[in-house]
Amino acid sequence: MDPWDQAHGAASAEGPVARIMYASQAAIRHSVYQEMERIRASAVKHNEPAGIATALLHQSGWFVQWKEGPAPALQKIMDRVAGDVRHFDLRVVHRSRGPRLLSGPWSMAIVQCGETPADMEMRVQQLKHQVDEGLQFSPAAVWRRLSTPMKHPGATRQQDPDAFQRVLVCGASGMGSFDLVAWLGEEHQVDVVHRRFAGAVERDVGTDYVDFEQEGRVWRVIAMARHGLHLPLTRAFIPDYSHFVLLLSIDQERNEQLLQRVLRAYEFLPHPPALIGVVSRPEMHALPAALARRHGIPYLRALADSRDPQASWAEVQPLLMHWQQAANSSLMSGTGGMRIGQ
Repeated sequence: MDPWDQAHGAASAEGPVARIMYASQAAIRHSVYQEMERIRASAVKHNEPAGIATALLHQSGWFVQWKEGPAPALQKIMDRVAGDVRHFDLRVVHRSRGPRLLSGPWSMAIVQCGETPADMEMRVQQLKHQVDEGLQFSPAAVWRRLSTPMKHPGATRQQDPDAFQRVLVCGASGMGSFDLVAWLGEEHQVDVVHRRFAGAVERDVGTDYVDFEQEGRVWRVIAMARHGLHLPLTRAFIPDYSHFVLLLSIDQERNEQLLQRVLRAYEFLPHPPALIGVVSRPEMHALPAALARRHGIPYLRALADSRDPQASWAEVQPLLMHWQQAANSSLMSGTGGMRIGQ
């Protein structure tokens, strides 16, 4: 366990923290990624010693920032943020007090989509109006509301647990999870959203997702790079997923490495998502099934070539249909829990 987790993570004795989220228009005239890296360096230097965790999103000419930590330190940092010339028109869209949801001091995301700054502003205005009218949203729901393009199905229904089923997909090797999301986009004739995530010190990783309507609800299928499973933003949203699909390899060592990453990401979750293993031969289920059973995680078996998106989805989709039994309640998102296996 790293020092941050010891001091502020789910296993620490730290109590509730203050949480704030705001949206602001970016005033950047050069590389967005380079500027966000500079923001990261400053934030890690000043925020981490104060116990402040931050997630920063750039999308369609806007920033969205989510901060958590001790209230006095958070207010001091917000006073400094308000005067930063790299953004303007700051609008607070969430304030609350509760358990930490971000498991590390820094995360950042850049979302590439076809929306304009005006589209993003409309989404911010709609959310701000609802918040001002007294509606309450979790930090994760606010993040989803502001990062989901308005033309996507269910864009305004992010808070409804019966409207969405969210599924995470990761491959033990290759780009199979991204190929699956790309195929689903073509199959349903919808756009794929491309994102880059990064942590406090790690290099950035890719994560794509697609939204489509089927069976009376909206499906969101997210492809995540293996190295991105430990990032605070990734871990903050894992409780929202009904299932975690593992596209497994013929290389058992790679499979075990992926399972270990998943288990670390699942630490302290009270209700971890069910796992679905996709393998080409039945005997390949033995290792992941044993690891999942040892940690008390449901494991479902699918038989297909994990390199074939269409064949994989044909096997996985029937298992996903039991989503109401496997899905985690949105009210559970972010609550503490015992370490898996205890």
